[in-house]
Amino acid sequence: MDQDRKLMSSVIDWKNEIADIAGSFEPTDTKQSWLNRVARQCGLTLRHVTSIYYGHVTDPKHSVATKILSAANQARIERGRKHAAVAIEIYRVASERLADLNEDRYRDEIDVLQRASRIIGDVDRS
Repeated sequence: MDQDRKLMSSVIDWKNEIADIAGSFEPTDTKQSWLNRVARQCGLTLRHVTSIYYGHVTDPKHSVATKILSAANQARIERGRKHAAVAIEIYRVASERLADLNEDRYRDEIDVLQRASRIIGDVDRS
């Protein structure tokens, strides 16, 4: 059992998981407010999150670990959706500008950009 705990703490980078949930450290943030953001999103206490972040606890209870890992995955999904939305907008604007320049001449490029934005949009919805 002790071997399993060591394995979990060495495989999961808790600091990275917590940072993914908290997002960027804003100029108005303190370390405590940044970690408190994670605690609220995970439904945990600030003490739990702080202890795990600073390595005082290397093998959190299953329920705590599950909440952190689940919230980190959700944060990554949301970040991916935001990036996809930015890409879709870039492709949309580029195709519109090409159409404004000369729709007949750039028809192939416009079609590729529009197809790419539809594909990204379809993946984002799933």
